[in-house]
Amino acid sequence: MTLDTNHLDYGTDELPFSSATRADSLLFVSGQGGIDSETGEIKADDLEAQTITTIKNIENILRQHGLTLEDIVKVNIFLTERKHYQPFNQIYSRLMPRPYPARTLVYCELNFDLLVEINVIAQFK
Repeated sequence: MTLDTNHLDYGTDELPFSSATRADSLLFVSGQGGIDSETGEIKADDLEAQTITTIKNIENILRQHGLTLEDIVKVNIFLTERKHYQPFNQIYSRLMPRPYPARTLVYCELNFDLLVEINVIAQFK
């Protein structure tokens, strides 16, 4: 599947949200998935590739605001399958810096054949 990712930063009528919004010392990053920001492609049925791409997308948004993964204070994770819990945790623990931020994980259906979606809150220091 391929998506048009040209307008994800500012939102459109079709995708009515911004990739991130600042409120005081916090940056709220909208849900990101394993969608390659350059090609719009999703690696279907590949949890590791989708998770890596998702976190890279988050990292890119944070960088645009002068932040890094180390500035994240809260993570919300959405998985489509309970069976992905342990594999996801292994991938996540390799990619996220310690100490880990507070985290919530829920299971649900996701759009665009995504297996994982993540949103974060980061803090400006």
